[in-house]
Amino acid sequence: MALTRSYQDVPRPNGPTIGPAPASSIHGDRGIVALVRGVRDLGWTAIRDRIARGWRQLQAIETLVLSSRMRRARTRGFTPGLEGGLEGRVLLSYWHSPQKVLAIGEYHLRHPNVRNAFLHNFPPQVQHAPLQWPVSGITRRRVAIATQTARGGQAVEVVALDGSHYMIKLSYTSNTLATNTAEGATGQGGNSTASSATALVSQQNANYPQPIGTVRAYAMPGGRVGLIVDGSTQNTDLTINPLGQPQIPGFAKSFAYGESARNHLLNIGQITVTSGQIGAIEGFQDAELSGPLTVNGTSSIDRIALDSIVPGASITVGGSLQTLDVANSIDLSGPGKGITVGRDLNLLNVGGSITLSNGAYFFIGRDLGLVSQPPKGTGTGSNVLSLNYTAVANSTTTVVIPSVGAYIQGNVNIDPGSYFGIGGLIYNTMYVEGSVNGFSNMYILYGAPTQTNPQVLTALPTFSFFGTPTSTPTPPPTQAGPAPSGYLTALQGTIP
Repeated sequence: MALTRSYQDVPRPNGPTIGPAPASSIHGDRGIVALVRGVRDLGWTAIRDRIARGWRQLQAIETLVLSSRMRRARTRGFTPGLEGGLEGRVLLSYWHSPQKVLAIGEYHLRHPNVRNAFLHNFPPQVQHAPLQWPVSGITRRRVAIATQTARGGQAVEVVALDGSHYMIKLSYTSNTLATNTAEGATGQGGNSTASSATALVSQQNANYPQPIGTVRAYAMPGGRVGLIVDGSTQNTDLTINPLGQPQIPGFAKSFAYGESARNHLLNIGQITVTSGQIGAIEGFQDAELSGPLTVNGTSSIDRIALDSIVPGASITVGGSLQTLDVANSIDLSGPGKGITVGRDLNLLNVGGSITLSNGAYFFIGRDLGLVSQPPKGTGTGSNVLSLNYTAVANSTTTVVIPSVGAYIQGNVNIDPGSYFGIGGLIYNTMYVEGSVNGFSNMYILYGAPTQTNPQVLTALPTFSFFGTPTSTPTPPPTQAGPAPSGYLTALQGTIP
């Protein structure tokens, strides 16, 4: 019995030479007739050869595409331009692989120099050249955030993992004039003359210039976004606002089930202000901070407003911070994680509790509540305690309603190994509606030979118009002023 070729290790002989495919013709019968004749003469080999011929033609086309670097045409949207005609607009559907997104984001966040971003074309510069990395951010399942530059770098649109959209942009800080001396005394920060207001915007050669600086956004692991602000000044505000979902034609009657899974809270893993100057960073009720926020310059910052500060976050400000607004809680944990204000913190608003654990800290370089602050945005001002107070006519007793340097609606929890330090004194009272747990780790004159714990009130002092003190006499004054100024007011008391 003869062995087959597979057992004899003999290669299969080549079939007949196949010529080029016949030209297409309106007579389809010719191809059928040729196939029938081939089957009659060669058997099933004719069918196999036709399949092989088509396969080789397909491979030749793929080789041609790869050699010429052909790509599928990208989808583009066109909108009317300012000077007529149509302006090309790259949509958010251009993203590359999540691994590359995270790698590029990590690199640029560690090397925030704008030259690195320009050389890597990320964010892309698409005015005169196609995208270097076509990307697709509109997917059912996202593993990294998507970004799109707007207004030449003055804004950036971000799509979070849950599909919610945000506009992060730079705006211009208005230089308003102080209407009277009392307004300036309450810390509203107006300019005394028109010339000083105009001088602050002279670098743009206009009284109402466009925002100064640019903002970049990069993807970070865990669905977070890292922000880098370049070229900003004290007249620049960074704002974070949610955007509504785009309405797609034909889907008006389709129920938006995806909205139920969106919390509309952007997780920010890093904010770096390379110039060291900025007027405000505002993401009140829209953004939570889970990484470092760094403004190393010594110039004053009017406001930092966030929804919450979660473990892993830190804030470093070289100069004074007029107002720190946190809608919910501050939770700092870990060595080297904390809030550092280089000079004065004039108002601290916290809607929940402050928790410092595992070596975390809250340090104010100079004084707390030195200058009273007005309400800003949806946040309250230093006069928050007087908002619900109504004076009663012909009353013989009144209540001292102080301005606050801190208004904390929850507790202050300071674990062993952590501390809350104030390098100077408390001028407007630090008002805590709950209790202070770990009071022995809270200091005034922190680091000085006279370092001590602040004096404590459990209620605001009252006194009589006729000079007769009530059952809760006013405590003696401190270096920062008479009570309740210079005191920690903890309504639920303190626990060492």
